[in-house]
Amino acid sequence: MPDTDSQATIRDCAHAAIRIIEEAGSDEAKLRAGLLDAMRPLVARDDLLTLGVKRPGNHIDNSKYLYYDGQLSITLDEFPNGKYIPPHDHGVWEALVVFKGRVRHCVYERVDDGTVEGHADLKTIEDREYVPGEIAMVVPPTEIHSFTALAEGTYVVTVVGGNYKPIRHYYNVADKTYVVSKPAALAPAE
Repeated sequence: MPDTDSQATIRDCAHAAIRIIEEAGSDEAKLRAGLLDAMRPLVARDDLLTLGVKRPGNHIDNSKYLYYDGQLSITLDEFPNGKYIPPHDHGVWEALVVFKGRVRHCVYERVDDGTVEGHADLKTIEDREYVPGEIAMVVPPTEIHSFTALAEGTYVVTVVGGNYKPIRHYYNVADKTYVVSKPAALAPAE
């Protein structure tokens, strides 16, 4: 059993994140850097994969709450190797801190005026690979992203500032279209 007395607690990391969120305000660069600093001790824990409480993931099967207070959530998520999560929005900011593996993460800006239902013209503003210890982030108004795990055993610590909107837009960049949908984890059981 690991010596957890010498490791940062989830609560310590959550409180550090709360402080940086309050200090950063709308400064995205400060928020990104501060959240990464706040989560570093958590992703350094050798027992991280044993922590958390199972939760329904929106696009994945293996997701666990590490912390949740209604305004901030921290989850541990396994991204299946090669599974493409299409471009979608959230309505809130989201940070992905890579714990293990590699993630290709793309961020998009919507460049059309939004007046034609079902039509969306997206411009890629980020397309890069992230490795352990790095942070990918989306912040409104550029909160549309897609991602793909590039290795077996890819895990991320996901930090979300607020609640996801219950109805999302899922985009097809090539066709310049979108559909409105409720993520599977939020849909009623049949």
